[in-house]
Amino acid sequence: MFDKQTLRLYKRLLSYIKPYWKVVLLTLVTLIITASMEPLMPALLKPLVDDSLIAKDPDAILHIPLLIMLVFIIKGITEYISKVTSEWVAHKAILDIRAEMFAKMNRLPQQAHTDYTMGKLLSKITYDVLQVGNTLSQAWIVIIRDTFIILGLVGFLLYTSWQLTLLMLLIGPIVAIIISRASKLMRSSSKEMQSSMGELTSRLEEGLNGHKDIKIYNAEQYEEARFFKTAETLRKHTMAVVKVASLNVPLVQILAAIALSGVLYVASLMSAQDLFTPGEFIAFITAMAMIFDPIRRLTSINQTIQKGMAAAESIFDLLDQPNEPDQGHQNLQNPKGEIQFKSVTFYYKGTETPALKDFSLTIPAKKTTALVGQSGSGKTTLANLITRFYETDAGDILIDGHSIKSIELHSLRQNIALVSQNVILFNDTVAANIAYGHTEFDEEAIIAAAQAAHAWEFIEKMPQGLNTMIGENGALLSGGQRQRIAIARAFLKNAPILILDEATSALDNQSEYAIQQAMNALRQNRTVIIIAHRLSTIENADNIVVLEGGTLKEQGTHTSLMAFNGIYRALYQQGTPIE
Repeated sequence: MFDKQTLRLYKRLLSYIKPYWKVVLLTLVTLIITASMEPLMPALLKPLVDDSLIAKDPDAILHIPLLIMLVFIIKGITEYISKVTSEWVAHKAILDIRAEMFAKMNRLPQQAHTDYTMGKLLSKITYDVLQVGNTLSQAWIVIIRDTFIILGLVGFLLYTSWQLTLLMLLIGPIVAIIISRASKLMRSSSKEMQSSMGELTSRLEEGLNGHKDIKIYNAEQYEEARFFKTAETLRKHTMAVVKVASLNVPLVQILAAIALSGVLYVASLMSAQDLFTPGEFIAFITAMAMIFDPIRRLTSINQTIQKGMAAAESIFDLLDQPNEPDQGHQNLQNPKGEIQFKSVTFYYKGTETPALKDFSLTIPAKKTTALVGQSGSGKTTLANLITRFYETDAGDILIDGHSIKSIELHSLRQNIALVSQNVILFNDTVAANIAYGHTEFDEEAIIAAAQAAHAWEFIEKMPQGLNTMIGENGALLSGGQRQRIAIARAFLKNAPILILDEATSALDNQSEYAIQQAMNALRQNRTVIIIAHRLSTIENADNIVVLEGGTLKEQGTHTSLMAFNGIYRALYQQGTPIE
């Protein structure tokens, strides 16, 4: 049940209940009291039979029933306390684990979010943590309580007849071998269960997010078949655990029953020869029978432990992932905003072709620079490197002459605002989404930002204005409204460096014109980087940089590039948005 790896994992899990040691101590005390009541039951049977029923002792007739009642009262009270306190401790630990996992997810490098599917991350923080919770709330309680119960009953049996007790204990090594083998099989199958649950969550998430595409492409049966296949895999792994666990308990019980039968035969012979009093015989047999329940529970809890350990491995695999590298120690105070790329090379994981190759560029402070090029040319990669969502493989990026690696991450990102065409909003109020991550802004500042982004015109018409809930990812808003909320967020942050990834792509012509006017005001006195898909939106940029295959091909103003008659002019004359 407990090999070295299991002990290591369980020890780490128990560290989460260490802060609540006072409640744990209370639980342990009540568990020991509960366990100590078990051997008292068969011990009281001897005087009940010998003294009360046979000898007709009046004191025994009065006192033994009262003692039995007292034992049950104490056992009931301590069982209740231990159950409540153990669950309290377990759920506090679950809370701490989930909080630590969520914090870890927020601090993982971008590549880790690419490597882990969202479904697998969700499965870890929901399903896996519950399995660990069962281990923390049930396993250690059963192990401690039932171990003490067995020790108490075995002690009573040894006291009553050590010869018969040793005969019964001969099955111990066989039981240990069965449990050890079952543990290995259940751990392996439980790991497969964790993986299958992650796949199932991913399938479910894809189905819910892509329900429109599924319907329009008549892909219902295709997705249902994929979901069923994944669910069937999970069922098979679950049944593998169930089969081993279900076989484990009966095997142990059969062995115990064989031993019990042999002991009963010998005990009956001893009783016939007056080596046992009737009370001792009944007390001994009762104690032997009582051992079955704690043995069964200890055997059954092995399934919970192995599931929990497989889940713990999955959880600790995530928690042990390195955080985003942040060796920076400088604070970026009131930066001018000049950005320099110096011979930057960057590869996305698993690719052999660089997304950027020996790339050098200076983005002037407080000017607007537009990045254009076909899909895969490296535009978004540049934005990801400036924000340090990814780290360069070679070369360096400087802000005002300071390497961004020397700047503390929080300080770096505090000075950058990002508005993407893939707007992310949260299931919260309009005000909370505009002031996202900040509590220092008052309602007046939020309204001013909304007005600047031309969002106030629809916000003030909402049932509760700024306090209106907008649903998951702004589901209650149109695409244009969602983007204007995101733009208002950037207005409110008022960062000295602004990155716009086609921030007006979801707006109609009238709204786009109004936002462009607001953008002209927002661009004043700050460094602006525009990733442009529609070239007509960046004609007034101070500098236009044309990328191709991760290298810089052209740069200049709109007028100079059109006169150059190169890549930019060809793209512009196509008259269609580029990706």
